[in-house]
Amino acid sequence: MPRRTDLSDTYCPVGRAAELLGDRAVLLILRELFLGVRRFEAMVENSGLGPQIVSARLKRLLAEEVVERRLYRPHPPRHEYRLTDKGKDLFGVLYALRGWAERWAFAPGETGGPYAMRYIHRACGTDVGTAAVCPGCGAVLGYGDLKGESSPKLDAERAVRREKSAIPYSARSAARGKAAARH
Repeated sequence: MPRRTDLSDTYCPVGRAAELLGDRAVLLILRELFLGVRRFEAMVENSGLGPQIVSARLKRLLAEEVVERRLYRPHPPRHEYRLTDKGKDLFGVLYALRGWAERWAFAPGETGGPYAMRYIHRACGTDVGTAAVCPGCGAVLGYGDLKGESSPKLDAERAVRREKSAIPYSARSAARGKAAARH
């Protein structure tokens, strides 16, 4: 497979953004951060990504100053990840992706309701659907303005991911190796 062109020095703003955000793992990690998930293990569980991928992408997001790492327990040292102001500014990007997917990526009824993820405006309590402006009070929606509620189907999907993730990584690797040896 040919190597991707490095767009980190292009003058095209979409190209520059794609250099960082054009990676599925980065988008899934950002989704978790916007949902309030801060700990590495929970990001692995909820995203379905491997720990090596999550670790590598978090290092990249740290280097780009999109997230910061904070110590939450000194012994043994444990860290959590939080969005910086630069990271919080990506809310509109992910919210727009969500809106597009809710409109175009699902078959009618597939999510078990009108949306896979329902958002309520914290200030006035209005269900905003996929709107960027609250239909209840007219406020422009931004980072921290919404409370998310996932559909039962999305909850079930995440529960299955967490269950699979509860198996220690070494046991999963050993099981994969045995399965590969049988074929």
